[in-house]
Amino acid sequence: MLGAGVAHVALAGTPLQGWRCPFYQATGCPCPGCGLGRAAVLLLRGHFGDSLHMHAFAIPALLMLAVLAAGLLPGTAGDRVRAAVRRMEERTWLVPGLLAGLLIYWISRFALDAAGFRTLVV
Repeated sequence: MLGAGVAHVALAGTPLQGWRCPFYQATGCPCPGCGLGRAAVLLLRGHFGDSLHMHAFAIPALLMLAVLAAGLLPGTAGDRVRAAVRRMEERTWLVPGLLAGLLIYWISRFALDAAGFRTLVV
């Protein structure tokens, strides 16, 4: 997951623009993550407003990639990161909450787009 996420963000910052969303290719509708790679690149380049307009979940996605990378650290450092993540997942609703928030965000983008606001960026 870390490798795919890093590769996609890296490719999104090049003229290749990452890979095409299979959900979008199959249905013609953007998936909950469409635009996330490009939004992450915009955020890393310091274009916060453009990143937020592209996809509001760029910050949580980049944080998730950073935590996944930290979990791969050798020795006790990686062990501590993995243990902290395990405790957080056991004691909080953060992961299900983020997933629910992503779905609500996705549905609201469709509703706003139908109402005439340009929110869906594909």
